[in-house]
Amino acid sequence: MVAHIGGHGITCDMVEYIIDKGEEFASNWEELVAEFDFTQKDGFYLFQKDEKNGLNTATLAAKTSKPANPPIYGFSRLVHKSLFNPHSFVFKGFDASCQSDRQRTPHAQRFFTSSNNVNKVVLYDCMDCGDCALFDTAFICPMSQCPKGQRNGPCGGSHEGWCEVYPTEKQCIWVRAYIRLKRSKEENSITKNVVPPCNWELQHSSSWLNFYLGRDHTSKKMGILPPK
Repeated sequence: MVAHIGGHGITCDMVEYIIDKGEEFASNWEELVAEFDFTQKDGFYLFQKDEKNGLNTATLAAKTSKPANPPIYGFSRLVHKSLFNPHSFVFKGFDASCQSDRQRTPHAQRFFTSSNNVNKVVLYDCMDCGDCALFDTAFICPMSQCPKGQRNGPCGGSHEGWCEVYPTEKQCIWVRAYIRLKRSKEENSITKNVVPPCNWELQHSSSWLNFYLGRDHTSKKMGILPPK
């Protein structure tokens, strides 16, 4: 048994009493486990429970949450594979167009930004941050869908999958992203990348151009370099 003992008013007699009680309980500790079991109803635990003694086993628990595949997610995956996959011929065509000097004129950039916004505002409620994180959260915008704009994981206030700001009303976007990724057995990918804070220098600019020109965090992660 391991315990932390400290705080104002703790005396040597108290410490000795605790140690003596620990030794007294050590012989029948299995009978006392239930008194320290505060399991949440329908809660998820990473390891299976040993029904004999109430402790965890070394076996991972089954992931029983059902995957989700809303139409917008399937559509977004298709667009991503076409437009933002360096091995796609569509990507190569867009990349060549964006790299062209004439596409970096103020007029061309306004066109890209406006066309970009029309699509992404309708589909994702885009906040026009310019440093898009849709790829990191299974195509759920963390800037508009999360009250705190959490781009790198759930906040400490989320509880049982619910948003801290809207408990029992809105699921945490990271729970929603996990459920989406589970459909394609990619749920573990959500932990592979650390999403940096938004680069606010890119705000109100085209996220498409920022990607193809190597400005945003996603392009940097994929090794897309700015034009020379």
